[in-house]
Amino acid sequence: DDFLKLLMCGDGTALGFRFGIPLYGKWVWELKDHIDQMFMDLFDVKNFPTYDSKTNKNEVSNGEEGDDKDFDTAQYDQYESKKERMKAEDACELLLRTDDDVDFQRAWNVLREMMGDEEYKEDVLSIFHRSTIHKQ
Repeated sequence: DDFLKLLMCGDGTALGFRFGIPLYGKWVWELKDHIDQMFMDLFDVKNFPTYDSKTNKNEVSNGEEGDDKDFDTAQYDQYESKKERMKAEDACELLLRTDDDVDFQRAWNVLREMMGDEEYKEDVLSIFHRSTIHKQ
């Protein structure tokens, strides 16, 4: 199975690969950093569940009295599809950009849309493959 592969370059950029599309730039570094921070937050003591023997529930508190909430174990790629998604042509162009002005959240949303919708993924990939053939 294909999964998101990310490698920091040490200069504020990163390399990535998903669905056969090479990813590079500052936005890829920002995406990797964001994912790493989310992972590390799982180990923050204030996020650890506490067991309440009276209710038989695991709960997480943000440190304020009476502000308990259910422990969130959602996956990083959990994503609700937007009604208005980026056109496949624009999505492909965005993922291939290497300039510093790319919003990593928008690019990550495209990758998650591709993960959740096979037809959209194929549309973006077909544009990617056509664009790489013309460059050769």
